[in-house]
Amino acid sequence: MKFQQHLMVLFMLVFASAAVAPVQAQQSTDAKSLATMWIDMGLNPQLVNWFNQHARPNDIARVDHFSLIDLLGQVRVGQRLVVFKTVADVEQLMPNIADKFDIIGYNLEHGPGNRPDEIADPVGSVRRMRALADRYGKKLAFGPDREFALNDGVAMAPFVDMFVLQVQRVQTEPETVRDFVLPMARQLREANPKLQISVQVRTEGDVVAIADLLDSLKAELDGISILTSPETIDVAQALGAELRQPRATSLGPNAPTATPKAAPKSTPTPAPGLFRFPVWFCAGGFMLGGVLGAGVLATAFFYVLQRDGTTRRRTRFSIRKQHG
Repeated sequence: MKFQQHLMVLFMLVFASAAVAPVQAQQSTDAKSLATMWIDMGLNPQLVNWFNQHARPNDIARVDHFSLIDLLGQVRVGQRLVVFKTVADVEQLMPNIADKFDIIGYNLEHGPGNRPDEIADPVGSVRRMRALADRYGKKLAFGPDREFALNDGVAMAPFVDMFVLQVQRVQTEPETVRDFVLPMARQLREANPKLQISVQVRTEGDVVAIADLLDSLKAELDGISILTSPETIDVAQALGAELRQPRATSLGPNAPTATPKAAPKSTPTPAPGLFRFPVWFCAGGFMLGGVLGAGVLATAFFYVLQRDGTTRRRTRFSIRKQHG
């Protein structure tokens, strides 16, 4: 009898697990969505009106040089970011422009636009920029080149609020992008759990293919940074719209990504998605299945108890009759 009771408990646990596990897996898959992430859009005069019409309060209007800072005065929604190449520029200019934006962007790269002393001491340079951001009450966004990200990113992550991983030069190579972004983002977040992470793509190629690539990275991202140009305004607008479209299927890190095509000049038709039952429907189905299964087992269990009780009563009656 004890064996039957233990068996009954085991079956009920199995059915309960079967009902809950798929729901948890679905919720984990849908935990992040491109449509809910903030967008960091590089502005030029042709994009200001579009940004004001479509941006959300947590989106970012960015100018990639402080000479364009007056554009941010036309922005009516979201946050404002100015990119600087050197700490020296921030030290010199902040007293006069601090009230015109919200986020300091530091673009540290191995190139002629950056100072040799800052290139030689990347962590120290980021710490200096952090001190300036704190002094003026600004957030600090950091967008290094790939080499700095790989070699010094973990050491610099604790000093910044946002970390931009540049992938625009290899965005047509999905596996190369994933091999860089996914492990790098995990290391950065381990170094700074409060860090906001984005990847930067450019407005070149097929916007659906770009969105598919970003969708395969979404588990490790908080936002998307878009590098624009005056020649690709239509592509920038199409990409911004595509990123805000609900995506019917969830792509994992190893999901195939479409090969980008030539840059379109108009918004492409979103790729059709597969039909998927809503989460509540799946959850209800699995829970109902678990309850019905448990009910069948319970019925069988009580039938066995009743049959055993009847058998024992008949046995006792038979014994009394033999000795009566």
